[in-house]
Amino acid sequence: MKNASLITTIIALLVGAAGGYFIGNKGSQNDVSGNEIKNENVISGTGPGSSYKPSGSSSNKDNASTDSSVVSVDGNLAAEARRLFDSGDVSGALQKILNAPGQMGRMEALLGFVKTLDAEGVEAALPFVRGMGRGGDQFMSMGLLMGRYAEIDPERALTYVGKQGGMERGFGTSSILRTWAASDPRAAADYLTNNVLGGGGDDWMLRRTAGSLASEWAKQDSDAALAWATNLPDEVKGDAMNNIVEQLTSQDPLEAAKVAMGFEGEQRERSLRTIADQWSRNSPEDAVKWAESLTVEGKTQALEEAVESWVGKDTDAAVAYMANMDQGERDAIMKEVVEQWGRKGAESQPAAADWVASQPDGKGKVDATGEIVGQWMRSDSEAASTWLGEQPEGDAKDRGISALLRDRSVREDPEVAVAWADEISNQEMRSEQVERSARSWLANDRAAALEYLEQSNSLSAEQKTELINLSPEELNRGRDREGWRGRGRPF
Repeated sequence: MKNASLITTIIALLVGAAGGYFIGNKGSQNDVSGNEIKNENVISGTGPGSSYKPSGSSSNKDNASTDSSVVSVDGNLAAEARRLFDSGDVSGALQKILNAPGQMGRMEALLGFVKTLDAEGVEAALPFVRGMGRGGDQFMSMGLLMGRYAEIDPERALTYVGKQGGMERGFGTSSILRTWAASDPRAAADYLTNNVLGGGGDDWMLRRTAGSLASEWAKQDSDAALAWATNLPDEVKGDAMNNIVEQLTSQDPLEAAKVAMGFEGEQRERSLRTIADQWSRNSPEDAVKWAESLTVEGKTQALEEAVESWVGKDTDAAVAYMANMDQGERDAIMKEVVEQWGRKGAESQPAAADWVASQPDGKGKVDATGEIVGQWMRSDSEAASTWLGEQPEGDAKDRGISALLRDRSVREDPEVAVAWADEISNQEMRSEQVERSARSWLANDRAAALEYLEQSNSLSAEQKTELINLSPEELNRGRDREGWRGRGRPF
């Protein structure tokens, strides 16, 4: 359990670092693969940060562990790295870990090593990490170092990253504030409000930082976190308030719902969706019943989120429940439900399609038919085509054919596409699809296409004449450059 928790922590930092890197480091570094270091001085031990020497001061003794305290899944890998680091070989210390085989062992050893560093040690290691090639090791290393710096002295850490550029400034500020919030959320929030917001920067990063800070604070004092978030600028308020609601939902969904009902407009609707999604992961039926009971704007979206999650978790139970829902409510969420169902893979798509076929006619059935056919065509076009060909005429089948015609396997054979387009019952839709497919057919096999146009009743005489008179350049406009490949017949 200890190792599992450790690895989870590392992965969370890795994800955060990756996001922050691309936001805060636009064009600041050249792409380098692997662990190649651009700064030769760092590698040789002659550059900035490479000549770190432990001072033996009380701060070092207080903030850093001894070698003997470091334990990793790779034996004494972290301890060996620490010995190199203490000798002044910063690059050698980090390369010792990062060049070791076994990703999980590297991750755990790096965490063990970073936990031994004091503030000076973190600053000594950062130039090496800054010079690394872009990739997971750099993200992981930077995330752990920033997290460690925040644990030691968050204000000093923020002052340091404020003088940097690229990854360290963009991601570093966010990472440090999130870590600080775990121990002193009010202080972290005050810093964000007074020193970061309103000073420019990437909106995505600011929203992410405010949201993460609010989530950490809500774990300790949701009322205080909510009071702070309510007064944030509009560009970050939504993420912060929504993260508070998400955290509350994990503790008490009904209490989270009470809080969300106090919001207005889009914020309330967004929070209701969040509650439904989060709640349904553990208690889908309760979440669905709650969503059904809502009487405000956003009910449909909340119900959709809850049922979608339920379908992913227990399709049979969700479908059985939907059978007793009001048809209007069921119609409103059918497409999204089928989308989630179809994502479970080719083995689930036939059952999803048959369920759609069994539903009463209506907009929900029409939209859901298009959705499942589109998914099924990508995994088993022959089975999807056979199923669609067996469906009765009507709006649902028409929508399914439209989805089928968008699939590459059909578009690449205009003769087959025309045959399918001719099956559409809606005259306007049929005419549009036949004309589009016939244009491609004329470009591919003019003689066969002309023979078809001569006997076709799907196009008017005017449409036929216009098509026939198109130049080769006009016919080829928009065609797939790879050409056409026959893929069989529609039925």
